[in-house]
Amino acid sequence: MPCSIELFRTVPSLSPFPATWWSDAFPDEDIWNEPVWCDPGDVDDWIAEAREHNYGASPEVVEKEAREEYDRATGERSDRIATFTAHCERSGLPVPHTVRDLLEFLLALGLYRSEQRHGKLYVAPQLYTNPFDVLAFGKLEAIEEAADQRGDLEELTAIAIRRVGGVEYEFDEEGRFSLPGGAESVTVSVSLEALADHADLPPQVVRGMLMELAEDGDVAAEVDIATVPIGEVFALTASDDLLGGYPNDELLPPEHA
Repeated sequence: MPCSIELFRTVPSLSPFPATWWSDAFPDEDIWNEPVWCDPGDVDDWIAEAREHNYGASPEVVEKEAREEYDRATGERSDRIATFTAHCERSGLPVPHTVRDLLEFLLALGLYRSEQRHGKLYVAPQLYTNPFDVLAFGKLEAIEEAADQRGDLEELTAIAIRRVGGVEYEFDEEGRFSLPGGAESVTVSVSLEALADHADLPPQVVRGMLMELAEDGDVAAEVDIATVPIGEVFALTASDDLLGGYPNDELLPPEHA
């Protein structure tokens, strides 16, 4: 989905509300006519920002890495636009170009539902719907989508561990994530219930994700993650590699990660 799908994850209620709510919430912005895909900007801006966050590093190295990151991000963006366009065509729906178009697209797909009240459009989110249920995937695309969904679950779980556990961290002079004292891991108190609430995921999904991460060596616990009660608080050790991989506080589109 386009970057602007994030706007429609911000809602005042899970029950129907006026579709004008977004424009009322952001009165100084022309919300409905905004493009659905964000503008990555100019590569020179990326280089300038990289230099601000990489004190002492070689200007040549900083520029090289910034250009590589810019190419990766814009490449991801182009690939996502092409894939999204293909899915629109398969669904027989027009490709949305503005935020208003995107809301109409979400309604047509069933990711939002609508009703008329006193001549006004009311909408309610149904974003829990799995893309597999509403989009026509090819075999390779389905494999890639499954992998992306798994990656999203890992990201949401890692962010929840860091936020629920109150993990302190910083970025070194080269912009790398670092735990206090350069530690390779941190132990925090969490519960499946708290992690699930923060990640907005079912506790069973968080349990499964922690079990996968434990197999990979990214987390460890003295309790049996497979059987620990959902509400029980336990000590969880997470690696700096896992936490440092997701220093953001919300799920980001691939071209922003």
